[in-house]
Amino acid sequence: MRFENRIVQSGFADRSLLLRSLLVIGIVACTANESSPGGTAGLVTVFDSTADTITARVDGQVPVSALRSMTVDMRIAPTVDDTSLFSEISEIEVDAANRVWLFDPQSKRLFVFDSTGALVRRIGRQGQGPGEFQQGNGLVALADSGVAFLDAQNARLSFFSANGDFRTSWPIPSGFYTSNGLSIDSSGTLYLRRPVGAERKGDILGRMGLVRLKDGGAFGDSLLPVDLPVERETYVAVSADGNSRSASSFRHAPNYHWDWHPHGFFVAGHGGRYEIVLERKNAKPVVIRRTATPVPLLPDEKAEEKEFIIWNMRRTQPAWSWTGGDLPDAKAPLTGITVTRDGNIWARVATASERIPADEMPPQTEKGPPPRNYRTPTVYEVFSPTGRFLGRVPMPPRTTMFQADGDYIWGIMRDEDDLPSVVRLKLNTAFGEP
Repeated sequence: MRFENRIVQSGFADRSLLLRSLLVIGIVACTANESSPGGTAGLVTVFDSTADTITARVDGQVPVSALRSMTVDMRIAPTVDDTSLFSEISEIEVDAANRVWLFDPQSKRLFVFDSTGALVRRIGRQGQGPGEFQQGNGLVALADSGVAFLDAQNARLSFFSANGDFRTSWPIPSGFYTSNGLSIDSSGTLYLRRPVGAERKGDILGRMGLVRLKDGGAFGDSLLPVDLPVERETYVAVSADGNSRSASSFRHAPNYHWDWHPHGFFVAGHGGRYEIVLERKNAKPVVIRRTATPVPLLPDEKAEEKEFIIWNMRRTQPAWSWTGGDLPDAKAPLTGITVTRDGNIWARVATASERIPADEMPPQTEKGPPPRNYRTPTVYEVFSPTGRFLGRVPMPPRTTMFQADGDYIWGIMRDEDDLPSVVRLKLNTAFGEP
């Protein structure tokens, strides 16, 4: 609570022009290897400080000349008829040797590929025995290039050596199922992503956070990211017997985002005002404040989104009707946060929607959802662990990033048949280079 109060108060603290000028000069001088005013990032980061907080301000649109492009450096692409490789991916990670580990929820197997994309090993099968799987709920790389794998349905956390041999497992309390439910920091401490805070408006199970795992799988202390209350409209449906509830929000509405930094602290973001807080350990927190031109929502897309929410609510409560206000006319500026293994913060940002080509639209069914004819290209703005703006990175179409380190980005790219492949991408211009 004291930290949250400090963050709020820092925005109103009295600062002198001299202090601001000296701080900007000092930080630029000490971080010459990062982008500097007038440098390759395309925008200036202005630092400001109080006794409690460092604020990094970034204003304006990134010029087209400063956008980062990339090329495919490696691809793992099974074909439609290839039953020896994965057909879907639910969990994926890159280890210290740049090998790719992934879990296929259909075959219930782990796959390991070396840094060139060659298959190293298939691991496990469906079952409840040692080294067998029912579900994939989290996958993290360990310091020795082995992995830890969370299987909530089997209620255990399994450990595999660098060559893929099963080592041991820890029992984990069951009853909560999610994806990406396992985190680790540079000390090797493991954490489960679970509800650990009191339920707030729009929450069904409670406020999400982390639970530290002790050796053997026992729960340690619970950790909550800094609270950045986001005003949002949440639509709730309740079944006739009262036993089932579902909640839905407009997908372009402001939301709360967070991730775990490898140095062992939370990075949290307010999607409605593009504010990111780095709760650094043994150092002042950094608050990134970014301003940019709002991205409008197309009228047809707005109508489709409303229709989708109604359809989704009526799956639980058939008589559900729209009672909230109208959907907003602009997208929330910040739509997600990913902290990569080099410590950089990748902020997914709002971009103008594009209409999906007819040949890429999924087939419609009578009981299926109403069509969504628009999609939003994926674009990230990247910040260093000090809060400095490094650049804006548009992702290739139909590609989802899952890890990055320096000039390299790993992602899942889908083809015209919606089959996933794993790609390693390389920035054509590195952060900090002209």
